[in-house]
Amino acid sequence: MMAPGGRLAKYALWQFRDFATEKGISLLIIGLLLGFVQLLPFRLPGSPELTTERITRIIGTLANTILLIWVFITVNGIISNDRKLGYYRFLFAKPVRPIQYYGQLWLVYLLGLLTALALVSGLFVVFVGRFNVWNLALYATLLYISLGGIGFFVSAITKHELPVLAGIWLGSSVLRAMYGNDTGWKNRALDLLPPVHIMDGVAVSLMTTGTADLGRVVWIVGYGLLFVGLGLVVLHRRPLGG
Repeated sequence: MMAPGGRLAKYALWQFRDFATEKGISLLIIGLLLGFVQLLPFRLPGSPELTTERITRIIGTLANTILLIWVFITVNGIISNDRKLGYYRFLFAKPVRPIQYYGQLWLVYLLGLLTALALVSGLFVVFVGRFNVWNLALYATLLYISLGGIGFFVSAITKHELPVLAGIWLGSSVLRAMYGNDTGWKNRALDLLPPVHIMDGVAVSLMTTGTADLGRVVWIVGYGLLFVGLGLVVLHRRPLGG
């Protein structure tokens, strides 16, 4: 039985509230601590002048670290927590399908992450200087779709997704560093791994010019959405209590 749109919309409000209390506060604390620790030296007497170019470079470097941590926190337990704690018995006692609920939850979490980013960025603009928050939000969205898509799938198949997801992301970076210049089958096999090797380039391009290579963007988005789809297939075929 399909869930009415109104019921899903009401769930979205609860999902966003849960995000704010369970994850949003942590994102804000981490973002502010890491950000201000790195940015404070540039506000001390005698520090170099913060030109727009320098601010963009600093924020771009910070974003790679902070947003990666944020996405890990955001998608951690997105499905598996309800399975471990038994909440799925309550959630789906009413006519709401898991694929609808968790598909919407993944989108709500993206909205929550972008909301946290807007709040932290606003403080940085006041404290450091103006930079293009829109470009930063675009990069955050791409990273969430890519890493968060994989995390969604991993959370659907295991209760221990954080170490698994970290292993996938780190392992992909290591393997590309080892075999990225290989011209044989090893190099071609790397195309199956998450596109971690192009994320930094896309981030720099978005932050500095506001544009990025369309082929790379399509690859990042397509890869992440593929794993979201696989996660939904798992939810459709595998009982949450299994």
